[in-house]
Amino acid sequence: MAIKWQPPDGAFSHTLGKAGGGGIVRDLAGKMLVAFATPLQAHSALEAELKAIHHGLILAKEFNHPIWLEVDCEQALNLLNGVSWGPPQVRHDVARLIVLKRQITLRASFIHREGNNVVDSLAKMGTEKTDYQRMTASSAPRLVRAMVRMEEMGMPNIRIRGEDPT
Repeated sequence: MAIKWQPPDGAFSHTLGKAGGGGIVRDLAGKMLVAFATPLQAHSALEAELKAIHHGLILAKEFNHPIWLEVDCEQALNLLNGVSWGPPQVRHDVARLIVLKRQITLRASFIHREGNNVVDSLAKMGTEKTDYQRMTASSAPRLVRAMVRMEEMGMPNIRIRGEDPT
């Protein structure tokens, strides 16, 4: 099944106890406007995902356009869409997202992890950073620029049915 791109992602390693987030803001043609990679204070993958979404929405808000957020974590998407408040350890993050949603025009949908290759790479980069890093199309790492360019050209990522996404 062919899958194409999209935004914020949180990475969390139980073994290392590290979390990172990453995201990319694109124009309608898929060109990179700005991206980020950052370490996160999180105790679970869900918490990292919610914090990364918040960072990404704050960044996208700067462009003052409607935002289409694609998330590869269904639980985070459900919380963002107001299905519930989630477990106690993430309720503060959910509340911050609900307040932010009132300030923007937002559409949020699910995408498989393979459709988030650039963002997944940025989130993993975030686990290795000591502070927030903002990037432009010219300052992003070469691998990130190459992945963005491939997606701009319409090259899909591949997901094998039955493949374990973890």
